[in-house]
Amino acid sequence: MGAAVTTLPLAWSMVSCGRPVGDEPRGATGTVRGTVVDMEGRAQAVGRVYLLEKSGLNNGTYADVDASGRFDFGDVPVGEYQVRFWGANLAQVPDPLPNPVRVSVVAGAPAVVQFRVLVGASGDASDRDIYAGDYFFQEQPTGQPNGAVVVKLGTLVCWYNVGAVPHTVTGGPWGDSGPIARDGNFMWTADRVGSFPYSCAY
Repeated sequence: MGAAVTTLPLAWSMVSCGRPVGDEPRGATGTVRGTVVDMEGRAQAVGRVYLLEKSGLNNGTYADVDASGRFDFGDVPVGEYQVRFWGANLAQVPDPLPNPVRVSVVAGAPAVVQFRVLVGASGDASDRDIYAGDYFFQEQPTGQPNGAVVVKLGTLVCWYNVGAVPHTVTGGPWGDSGPIARDGNFMWTADRVGSFPYSCAY
């Protein structure tokens, strides 16, 4: 007997949530690097760090954390980005510490980020994180922008606003999240089987 699932097809209103136009100088680069440490400041060789676009969109660029707790993306074009730690169910960045972290890359200089994590089994690996950006929803860490997310009954789904302006998660059995401020979140536990489209009211 198979497990019951809930499918969450994603939609996004692009009327006022248009794709930002990049204004970064072409050719100039800086670096993005950093460390992962536990809450006592000891280096931790766990996890993967994703380099996200300014909007929070994850295009799959990542650096694995090495044996000394360091990560390095090497040369990165000048511009604004977000950096996200992902530790599967082995480590997590606890609230209220930020994850993702916004960074500015300037020519010839490093953008340095330190993630403080709780190490050890952390919650249910089946929980789903979905980023709400300025023109997309995206399951983390490897989902397609505005793609469907399939979860089992009882799964906690959490939408994080990684955009520059407030967003909503409107539709589905939860109705409406109300405005989610920048860096805020909305959670819903999948309590029924079905396909639930939703969008941003903005």
